[in-house]
Amino acid sequence: MHDKIRRLFTVCLLSLCLFWWLAGSTTFAQEPSPRLFITNVDASTPPTVVLDIYGMDAQGNAIDFSQDNLSVRHNGSPAGAVGKTGSHTSGTFTLFLIDIPNGVSQQFPALQDAIIQFASSPTMMEQVDYVAVYQVGETAAIELLAPNTFYHGVRNLFSAPLAAASGATALIDSTMGVLNQINELKPDPAMASSLVVITDGTDAVSTRYEPEEVAARAEDLGVPIHTVWLNNQDLSSASQKHGQDYLEEVAAGSRGISVWLENSPNLPQLWSRIASFRDQSRIQYTIADIAGGTFPIEVSLTGSPSVKAESTVTIADNTPSVSLNLPPESRVLTLPNLENPVKLRLSTTISWLDGVERQLTAAQLIVNQTPQSIPLESIASFEVELSNLFYGDNALQISILDEQEMRVTSPVILLTIMEGSKSIPEELKPVNNFGRIVGRVFLWLLIIGVVGGLGFFSWRQGWFALLSQRIPRGRAQQHVENAMPGNLPPMPPYTPVEEFEEPEDRPVVAYLEVLGSVSLVPANFPLSRTHLRIGRSPVQTDISFEDDITVSRTHASLMLEGSHYRIFDEGSTSGTYVNEQQVPEYGIQLLNGDEIHLGAVHLRFRQA
Repeated sequence: MHDKIRRLFTVCLLSLCLFWWLAGSTTFAQEPSPRLFITNVDASTPPTVVLDIYGMDAQGNAIDFSQDNLSVRHNGSPAGAVGKTGSHTSGTFTLFLIDIPNGVSQQFPALQDAIIQFASSPTMMEQVDYVAVYQVGETAAIELLAPNTFYHGVRNLFSAPLAAASGATALIDSTMGVLNQINELKPDPAMASSLVVITDGTDAVSTRYEPEEVAARAEDLGVPIHTVWLNNQDLSSASQKHGQDYLEEVAAGSRGISVWLENSPNLPQLWSRIASFRDQSRIQYTIADIAGGTFPIEVSLTGSPSVKAESTVTIADNTPSVSLNLPPESRVLTLPNLENPVKLRLSTTISWLDGVERQLTAAQLIVNQTPQSIPLESIASFEVELSNLFYGDNALQISILDEQEMRVTSPVILLTIMEGSKSIPEELKPVNNFGRIVGRVFLWLLIIGVVGGLGFFSWRQGWFALLSQRIPRGRAQQHVENAMPGNLPPMPPYTPVEEFEEPEDRPVVAYLEVLGSVSLVPANFPLSRTHLRIGRSPVQTDISFEDDITVSRTHASLMLEGSHYRIFDEGSTSGTYVNEQQVPEYGIQLLNGDEIHLGAVHLRFRQA
């Protein structure tokens, strides 16, 4: 009996040990969780902070933030309402890593065509998206094409057929190598990166890493690995199946897509996934109690607080601050209709974080996203006529620009207008100007009366006649006397003179069409010079938008190069954009129909 019990105990113990060994030797793939990424923090318009963000769900799809509410914490405290203000084209960076042993040489043409298909419209956008091509080497990846933003760069790479690699290849070492340097390779840190590995999935000489480390490293970096499987005729069916299974695991563990190169209809789905990260969401929040310094910020999904991204924001100590002085109880008014402009009185408070008062150079009232200029001398308390109000909540803000070229915008105040008998809070009522007008009229009448009385008295005393006698006779009078008959010199004989021809101006080769501007400017600006400057200052620029605070004094310039104009940013505060792409230091050549944004100014370039 005791022997049976001992045998049963031994069997149970061995079974338990076998279970532990199997559990320890088996890798359970965990589905990645969603990720958020903050790519840019802009604190140039405090107390408003603007963020560029993008996100990936568990499957690697781009998160649509219009459906997922976001929460922001500034310096550990909730930042209040978060607003989505649109999108920003940041571009993508895609790195292809190709493994080309002899056994896959028959698929070389299809491999080249797949990458060329990616590096074409509409998947890749020239001068916005970048692509690089590397080859799996014996110990590390080999560069075939450095990051390139032109279609022809990829086509030129494959103008000659690929040559098969000789010797063994280290797929895992090469993949880990490009993963570790992908952030250094991409031209813009804000770009979303992707790695596309085209291979049979086998690795003959892995020297430093374990196979499962590839997906873990990609997940840590937030770089999805998309795998494209090649059929290697030199491998057995079992080896090929092992390679394909490994590629599927790597893709699933890093939010990537795994496809078979011969199944070409699946490739557009992969290319579309990469292109979906080109545009990132732009959101903003307002700091309640603004102060100078560097502060942590955290963005998370409201429904999933654990899905978050972190960054910091730095606010200069000399930052200005502006606010509308309107208490909550005075933000509701009643009007019978809105057919005529509504005249209101507003006041502001302006200060600087360091306590040093500075001169303002421009100011605007922004009502329902439409700006209008405010006289600087009366910005503390001013009256304004508003013609774009509507029943319901209206958004009011003040935007100022100081002598440091620092622009700030006040938090949004909602002014609610209801329909009914006219009722305006005392804080918003315009000052009664009737007494002021009567006083000014009386003053002018008094001045006219005094001047008229002095003139009449001088005339009666004969002072005007005495004054005219004492006025010396000048050259004009002598010229008239010399021109009297008998004093004229004889006229010289007539000699014909050749007609002088004015030089012709340079012909107008292009013009700028104004699509949007708060400044009163012509509808078109002809471009007939080789070098023109655009900005807010009419003294420093050739084309000026004086009333637009979003435009820097010298914002951008146009240079005629041959028969085409190239646009350059001149170190502006808000940047210069062509077709939603920020103009780099070396400028952008303009083509007919290109749309240009300089702050709130919207232009279209036209060239015959």
